Amino acid sequence: MNTAHSHSISVQQHTHQNKPSYQYLLSQPSSLDSAKHYPLVLFLHGRGEIGGEIEKLLNFGPNSYLQQHHLDAICISPHVPEGRDGWAIAELISLLDQIEQQFSIDKQRIYLTGLSMGGFGVTNLALAQPQRFAALSILAAGDPNRLAPWSLNLPARPVCEELYQRLNQLPIWLAHGLKDEVIPADFSVELAHKLGQMERQAQLQSTWYPQHEHNIWDDFYATSSFWTWLFEQTNPRPKSERQSLQDLSHLAGDYGNQHDYVSISYCEKQGLKLLCKDLQDNELSFTLYPVTKDLLFCEIGCLRFIEQAKHTQLALTRLTLLDKFELG
Repeated sequence: MNTAHSHSISVQQHTHQNKPSYQYLLSQPSSLDSAKHYPLVLFLHGRGEIGGEIEKLLNFGPNSYLQQHHLDAICISPHVPEGRDGWAIAELISLLDQIEQQFSIDKQRIYLTGLSMGGFGVTNLALAQPQRFAALSILAAGDPNRLAPWSLNLPARPVCEELYQRLNQLPIWLAHGLKDEVIPADFSVELAHKLGQMERQAQLQSTWYPQHEHNIWDDFYATSSFWTWLFEQTNPRPKSERQSLQDLSHLAGDYGNQHDYVSISYCEKQGLKLLCKDLQDNELSFTLYPVTKDLLFCEIGCLRFIEQAKHTQLALTRLTLLDKFELG
């Protein structure tokens, strides 16, 4: 990776579906060559960085190393505002779409990295569009199914192996502090074990820090060998997965009963969405991404549709089994 290029940094505002989405830091070589395609790094911060001023990300995570070493790459660091919890996958996808349209991006070299809450966001985003990325690095996180918003007080869900097979062709580097009391190291160790048991077609690396607690990112991102490894990875078949959902439109409907139900909606422009309410009766909406013809994925886990003789059932992983019905 050429390191001879100074960087300029600016604060940008992303818009998603005509509404303000994330602010983000845009770090780019000061003199862009219009004839050149640049690698892109997307960095997702953790829960501790939610809210406040976005400038806190200037010397945080990978940004410090990228600026000090003037790497010849573009980096975007979105910021979760106060009042929001976690990363919205659909908004991150539209942000990537915008950056790819705005800049000359090397689509074979789009990289995804994040820490803590951002590490879970990395895995969720990669599960939604695995063929979009050249490599992942996941720090102080692990299996995202274990920390889904509506299952924080429930026993951990088992890893959906069919889902993780989507990551078999992605080079992945996991890292965790073994004395972490915020997110136990077992979360990452279990993920590494599950991924390692599969017939992988790409490299799986892990770094365990015996004396570190939650913050491993200062040391990890300061390691030149990580950046050398990252920028060596390429994606031979890049695409942004615009998979048609029209053949799954029959799954749209209401599931449960007239007093307690969730809805699956479908429209040609936005695809399939899960509509439900949280414990405070707030309405929630999650974009669904197909894994197989009967298994779909969203930010809160897996949904499996079971076709019975006369009706369809929806299985929400480790939660309940809901019958499809006509809302009268």
